[in-house]
Amino acid sequence: MNHENYMKWLQDWLIPNLESKSVIVVDNTSYHNVQLNRHPTSNARKGEMLLRLDKHGIRYSSNMTKAELYDLIKVHKPQYETFEIDRLLADHGHTVLRLPPYHPDLNPIEQICGIVKTRIAAKNVTFKLQDFQQLAEQNFAAVLRPPCVTIAVVRHRVPSRSVSASTVTECCG
Repeated sequence: MNHENYMKWLQDWLIPNLESKSVIVVDNTSYHNVQLNRHPTSNARKGEMLLRLDKHGIRYSSNMTKAELYDLIKVHKPQYETFEIDRLLADHGHTVLRLPPYHPDLNPIEQICGIVKTRIAAKNVTFKLQDFQQLAEQNFAAVLRPPCVTIAVVRHRVPSRSVSASTVTECCG
């Protein structure tokens, strides 16, 4: 998956199938976090910093160092970052809720994958790709069977009901 494919999936499949004013929970995968109007970092070239300042009408002196220009950029950068998917979903009346970094315990899909990986590891004796694929399909089917859970990320379906990570573990563990 990459950002371009993710945006296409959002536009062509997810958004048309969401109920109005839905909340979409995303993790910190790189393709969820492409910023709009990203500001230069301290490692950017001086010319890039000057372009940013000019674009936003921020005055600077021609004899300023790169470090001084970067300090000026930091002072004028927006308080919050704006991400492409947030804008796209907001344009359709939806809200994005981002999970905090390094908290897979809050992400139900991570719980499901952990369960499936454990089951595969216990049964994978041949280490052949075809056998692994069959074990993966069987175990995902078992873990995702109703009434356990339907997760949009796994099958790209809109969830029929929301589930917490603890529910996934209790039901499918």
